[in-house]
Amino acid sequence: MDNETLPYALAVIKLLKGVVYSDDKTVWNCLIQYQRDIKQHFSGIGIEVFVQESEGFAYLKQKDSDPSQEENLPHIIERRQLSYPVTLLSVLLFEKLIEFDMKGGDSTRLIIDREEIKDSVRIFLPEGSNEAKLTDKVDKHIKKLVDFGFLRVLSTDSNKFEVRRILKAKISADGLQEIKAKLGEHAKLLN
Repeated sequence: MDNETLPYALAVIKLLKGVVYSDDKTVWNCLIQYQRDIKQHFSGIGIEVFVQESEGFAYLKQKDSDPSQEENLPHIIERRQLSYPVTLLSVLLFEKLIEFDMKGGDSTRLIIDREEIKDSVRIFLPEGSNEAKLTDKVDKHIKKLVDFGFLRVLSTDSNKFEVRRILKAKISADGLQEIKAKLGEHAKLLN
C-alpha cells in the first residue's frame, strides 16, 4: 500500500459493498483491528458501523436524519423494499434461526435445504397453487435472499444454505410481530 492509502481501506470498501462476515478472515481481522478508526471514518459522513463480533458480522446503517436541521445528508445506504414473498421467507428463516439458537448445540450455523424452505412457504400460499410455478418462484426468492446476504449457498451442495445471522440485526423482535401481522392480513387477501 502507498503512504496515502489508509491501513483499513480494505474493510471500508467491503463495508460499502455490503455485510462483512467473520469467515472473510482478512477483511474481518482488519475491521476488528481498526474498528475505532473505521467507526470514526464513517461517523463523519452520518453513517453508523455495527459490529456484532459474537455473531460474526458487521454492516453500515445511515443515521436517522434530524428534522430540526435545515439540510439533511442524502442517503448513501440503499434501503430495499422487499416483496411479500421475500419478506415472508425472511421472517420464516428468522424464526428458524431463533428456534435453532434456543435449542443450543455444537454448531452456531443454521443449515437449511431448499425443500425445507419451500415446505415452510407452502402453508402461506393460496390453496390449489401450481406446484411447478411455486418451485420456480420460491427459487427466485431464495436467490434474492442470497443476493441480499441473508442466505449463503454451501459450496458443497447448491441445495443447502446457511441462514446468515444478519437477519437478527435486520429484523427486531417487535418488528417480527408487526411483519407477521401484516403477512397474515396479506395471506387472507390471497385466499
